[in-house]
Amino acid sequence: MKKYDVIGLGNALMDVQAFIPEKVLNKLKIKKGIMHLIDESKSREILNSISNYKTISVPGGSCANTISTISMLGGKSVYTGIVTDDMYGRLYESKIAQRGVKTLIRKVDFGITGTSIILTTDDAERTMNTHLGVCREYSKDDINLDVLSESNIFHCTGYQWDTPTQKEAVEFAMANAKKFGLSISFDIADPFCIERNVGEFKKIITNYVDILFGNKDESKILTGKDDPIEAGKEIIKMGVKIAVVKVGSKGSYIFSGDDVIKIDIYPAEKVLDSTGCGDIYGGGFLYGYSKGYDFTKCGKIASYMASSIISVPGVQLESLDFNKINKFIEENILK
Repeated sequence: MKKYDVIGLGNALMDVQAFIPEKVLNKLKIKKGIMHLIDESKSREILNSISNYKTISVPGGSCANTISTISMLGGKSVYTGIVTDDMYGRLYESKIAQRGVKTLIRKVDFGITGTSIILTTDDAERTMNTHLGVCREYSKDDINLDVLSESNIFHCTGYQWDTPTQKEAVEFAMANAKKFGLSISFDIADPFCIERNVGEFKKIITNYVDILFGNKDESKILTGKDDPIEAGKEIIKMGVKIAVVKVGSKGSYIFSGDDVIKIDIYPAEKVLDSTGCGDIYGGGFLYGYSKGYDFTKCGKIASYMASSIISVPGVQLESLDFNKINKFIEENILK
């Protein structure tokens, strides 16, 4: 038996979330609903523009959200990334560890820790503005092969395709994960990511990926299929063992071989914020998968976790009652 359920490699970003009217986006000339890579100057401009609005700061990054969910549900997870030894960097590592995650985070004495300024409008849509900071410096030398070999699943996201060293690190990790017999999980993460890297993503998916997560838009870009069921079937033809296509309020589809499983949403108590919803879905699914649950149960856990996080502002996992969540899962999904 291996020591860890899932190890994740991601951009260690401190999330700074603001709740704003849409006119702020228009004034900043920012396209709504996608992830923008920004420089330090643009980051300062946005922070100045949101100074009078409510903000929340929590450790983030898509992969970290997924990995944190696994640990907080009771799984054993590991997270690897890089931060600067500054205020945000120290806070980031501390907060991730408090979630029960084993941290393999390298702290450096140069640059600044990455941030993601998340602008959430009244319709709960979020627009991410990411300044990667030292995340760009993550390399294959930061990967602990001993811990990787002691894990069952390796997980990463399309957000790692921003610098050559990050891409090299992911391919190095995936190649070794395959050699060690891990299942390899990949979340496309954002339409912007795959639009820029569709050829490379197809190569990675075909060569390495066992479990693929994407929403309807991302799956369409990958496969050319507008219908999510047809897109999922095309992904399976690429050699993926499990494909998950999320379709927002219509739920999600899980594909494996010739099987297609429809997963309905769980009604949220209230819809406050969609930030991290897909990440938390992935965490719920991978938690269930690591425990050997069937795909329907994995999907239902994922869907329930997504409905839970959408009811709180920001990806504040600490705001969720995991005792209550685990009780619900035990009584309503696993029985």
